[in-house]
Amino acid sequence: MKKITLLLIFTITIASCQKNKNKANVTDDFEKSYKEQKSSGMLSEKHTEHFDSINNLYSNYKYKVAFNAPNHWDSDSGVSEHAIFRAFQTDSAISFVINVIELKVVENEKKQDVWEMYQIQKEKMDYAYKVLIPKQFNTEVEDFKASKTYIKNKITLKRKFKYLVRELDLEYYNTSIVYQTSNNNFIYTFGFDVPTMFYDENPSFYDNLISNVSFLYGKDDLDGDN
Repeated sequence: MKKITLLLIFTITIASCQKNKNKANVTDDFEKSYKEQKSSGMLSEKHTEHFDSINNLYSNYKYKVAFNAPNHWDSDSGVSEHAIFRAFQTDSAISFVINVIELKVVENEKKQDVWEMYQIQKEKMDYAYKVLIPKQFNTEVEDFKASKTYIKNKITLKRKFKYLVRELDLEYYNTSIVYQTSNNNFIYTFGFDVPTMFYDENPSFYDNLISNVSFLYGKDDLDGDN
């Protein structure tokens, strides 16, 4: 149950700062964020990430995840505390961001995949998307759907919804797709945002972006969990 509680906290944190760009608060049950570890010199290895600017390929060896972004997109480390990589098109309001936290979980705690957690705590795990986002951004979440899917054979929780955006003289619907999965004590959240008018023109392209995520493995992972 502790891991479920921590996932709820992280879900609310990510959803809350996804649009307003506030930094996430770190609880005592989370390891320090990658940004904080980098800035304070805590990382044991000098090179824990790599960015191939020619192919727009980002790899993080601490969190064992990589993403091959479309070649014409810009990229940075994201704005939230636990973001490690963001690929985006500024002029189109399209972005794909990777957030990772490392949990301090007791070894003998029963391990559950994210879909099992969701079956137990649907209302609480959806609270950030169905309640907080509408309150914070004065909008309504529409067409919300949660489903079980897979990323590289890992059981994944997928949430998809849209909401109305009003900014200056612009008014448009935005489609959000959020994927959550875990590996050992790492919880990954892949968040994708695109104006619905662009999404509807080429849904297969945007739906398949998640296929560009890869998980990295070494000898120490041979006995790991999926």
